[in-house]
Amino acid sequence: MDQLSAPAVTALREAQNTLIEHSLDRISAALPWYHTLSSASRDQIQKVARVGVTMFVDSVGERGAEVDPSGIFNVAPVALTGAVTLEQTLDLVRTVVDVVEEEAPNVVPAAGHDAVRVRVLTFGRDVGFAAAKVYARVAEARGAWDARLESVAVDAMLHDSADDAATRAGAAGWRGTGPVVAIVARTVLDALATSRLRHECRQWAQDCLVSVHSDSVIVVLGGDSADETTDAAAQRTQLLAAADRIAVELDGAVVIGPVVDGVAQAGRSLRSALAGLRALPGWAEAPNPVRADDLLPERLLDGDPLAVEQIRALVTEPLREMGELYEETVATYLALGRSLEMTARTLFVHANTVRYRLGRVSKQTGWDATDARDGLVLHLAVIVGRLAAGNSH
Repeated sequence: MDQLSAPAVTALREAQNTLIEHSLDRISAALPWYHTLSSASRDQIQKVARVGVTMFVDSVGERGAEVDPSGIFNVAPVALTGAVTLEQTLDLVRTVVDVVEEEAPNVVPAAGHDAVRVRVLTFGRDVGFAAAKVYARVAEARGAWDARLESVAVDAMLHDSADDAATRAGAAGWRGTGPVVAIVARTVLDALATSRLRHECRQWAQDCLVSVHSDSVIVVLGGDSADETTDAAAQRTQLLAAADRIAVELDGAVVIGPVVDGVAQAGRSLRSALAGLRALPGWAEAPNPVRADDLLPERLLDGDPLAVEQIRALVTEPLREMGELYEETVATYLALGRSLEMTARTLFVHANTVRYRLGRVSKQTGWDATDARDGLVLHLAVIVGRLAAGNSH
């Protein structure tokens, strides 16, 4: 590209301040969002515009000074990328280029008009590419930092106190006070897939944390708090539905933990899901995804203390509350190989009475003694209850 003549360069230098002022005036008049920014952000934008025009003039000097367009943004702090979007930055660049393209050719001799116009457009293009690179680097750094904060929060849920877990989650952007559920998947995700997963989670849940390990992914979801129109039970149901939607999109084995009351208790759901994932090989016919509570037998045998607590809360205690007759009926029925007739003879009742009691138990606890899998859960619940009673004496 031919260099501009000395008179043309001199004329551009003399018009430099005028070009800057006219560019700032155009920015103020043409971009309504500019006035919504803080005074500090507007000052930074003005500095960027001044440096940009100055750098352009320097680049068209007789020796064609080498310039790095990304240097224009060195005068603006990284925080400015959070106040001004990439699209808005490109609008700024386009506005300044329009002013310089309109006015710069008119201040140089006629022979240099076309050369100046070409240089303006080329420089503007380079600045636009430079802006995109700056935003890409910032987004990458911000994404890496956010991912680090989320991983720290998840680690706190597993190993620290409830208060510390809530504090770490807040630092990672958690804002809600509604129910929480954890999902654990045995899968490998790259950075792009992780970003997509995080985006999808935010479509279905108010809050989310995503932590990627070498061979697994942890997702913690937070639902809306109960309000005048939706009660707590409905919120928990909605959160579980969101967890189901996300879980089916994950590859590999997936375990969904129980819903807990808030982010401070998230560790309980997360530890249950992880214990379920460890115990999953014990149930070859398990569905995928599977609830951690559906893996209570395998978790019990694997030594998970939370499984003991959970089976007592979900099965043993509700069964005990129904009365000794119902617990005895369930225990006898399961001990005798699920035979209605033998159970009836042993308990000296009619078979229909046994059938009735088992139906009541199924309705009360959610587990059906006549089903092989549910019967296993009930049998273990009876054993856990008896062990607890025996150890208390």
